[in-house]
Amino acid sequence: MNIPADFSFTLGFWQTFLTAALFVWVYCLVDIARHEFKNDGKITWLLIVLFLPILGSVLYLSTGKSRRILKV
Repeated sequence: MNIPADFSFTLGFWQTFLTAALFVWVYCLVDIARHEFKNDGKITWLLIVLFLPILGSVLYLSTGKSRRILKV
């Protein structure tokens, strides 16, 4: 059975993408768990990132980190 060369590339691409998405997802969950947020935002962000892993992680990294409470 011959496997086309483009299949190997496509499979490698998806494996790399999903591995990177998994690491980003875990990073976001750990970051949310370690910090405090305004107005019970921790629960909201945890639910968003848990139920929408890729989109939720992108949203958290782009907007959620600015909503954390800075401890002085």
